[in-house]
Amino acid sequence: MTPYRFVRRAAGRILRAIPWTRRNVMMMPDYTVITIEQARERQKISWHSPRAARLQDLAYEALIADMHAGKPRIDLDVAAKAVDAVGLAGPSLIEIGCGSGYYSEILATLARSRVDYTGIDYSAAMIGRANEHYPDVRFEIGDATALRFPDGTFDIAFNGVSLMHILDYEKAIAESARVARAAAVFHSAPVFPDHPTTFLHKYAYGGPMVEAVFNRQELLALFDRYGLRLVQSWRTIDYDVGPVTGSPSHAETFLCEKTQ
Repeated sequence: MTPYRFVRRAAGRILRAIPWTRRNVMMMPDYTVITIEQARERQKISWHSPRAARLQDLAYEALIADMHAGKPRIDLDVAAKAVDAVGLAGPSLIEIGCGSGYYSEILATLARSRVDYTGIDYSAAMIGRANEHYPDVRFEIGDATALRFPDGTFDIAFNGVSLMHILDYEKAIAESARVARAAAVFHSAPVFPDHPTTFLHKYAYGGPMVEAVFNRQELLALFDRYGLRLVQSWRTIDYDVGPVTGSPSHAETFLCEKTQ
């Protein structure tokens, strides 16, 4: 081994051994399995941070630049395919958990359907940045588990990569089904093929976050319970928490038709 490689390997070991450098320099998520009670306590401080909103913006800037260069990441492309598969030329759509609003731009760019978009998020920091980036788009602060809209307000309820961060996910699914007139899309939800739904703590966007990785059959049963029939699903980005949980996982987008 050359002296350079030896020093580099030793430095890597030191950085990985220190929690702060592991999380903030090497951007390692430091996943740990936690209970639902621990998840509820830790969730209180996560997505409301202005720093988290700013760092998430930076992450998506590169993805959006690649999209406009004709190289969209698979999850962005799948989001547009799922919306188009509903089969409506100009659907009204609510994105539940819209973050800084980047999916308004993604769908406007990649989807054939001309979407009439509304975005909600429970984080004032995220909605503030969404309004800055997209001043002509409708955004508001809202709770995914208690939407203020009447039944069937939107053609499509689009849960954009946020179901995993909603601990009362059954309520969020029920509310998505309630406000949807034609279909609901649950985009890039992490699932286990044969492992119980598990709650995880990690570090991302400069701070602690919590998330759920779902048992796939449980998720499909909840869709059915609230009048959503699975029409099609797509695998998206790799999302394997197997090294932590002992069971492999992946991210999947679900398109469900409203049946009642």
